[in-house]
Order: sequence, then C-alpha cells, then structure tokens
Amino acid sequence: MSSSSNNKETSQPDMTPAEALSNCLLSQYTFCLGGVLGGAAYGIKAKKGLVPMVVAGVAGTMSDLVYGYMEACKDEVDSYQRNTGNSNN
Repeated sequence: MSSSSNNKETSQPDMTPAEALSNCLLSQYTFCLGGVLGGAAYGIKAKKGLVPMVVAGVAGTMSDLVYGYMEACKDEVDSYQRNTGNSNN
C-alpha cells in the first residue's frame, strides 16, 4: 500500500483539490498488482487462461480505489469535500 508520505508528494500547492484527489487515487496500485500476479499464477497452474488474471486485476483495481478513498487519500477527500461543499461520504 502507498504510504502517507506518497500522498504529500502528490498534493502540491498549485493543484486544485480535484487534481490532488485524482493523483492520489490513481497512484494506488498495490491490490491491482497483487490481483494480476495472483490471477496469472492461478491461471497458469489451473490452465484457465487469462480470465483469472483479468478478474483478479479488476477486483484489485476496485479495491485500490476503495482503499485510496477510505484510507490513503483521506486528506485529499476531505479537502475536496470542503471545497465542493459536499459533506456526504
């Protein structure tokens, strides 16, 4: 998972809150990488082809976005919500 120090690198002072949030969310890749690697290994071992790799990669991508929104990019989400006036999660 990306550390919080990585988040501070992506939120530069000249960026809007939307840009900072986008950069932070798109910098999350750990679960996707793990899903692709695990799915590829399973697909090769079980001779299932590319389907397990694709499914695990998509599931990992969704996990990265949820993790980024809920944990890794919490400061950027709060800043974005303050600037847009949206307090809903």
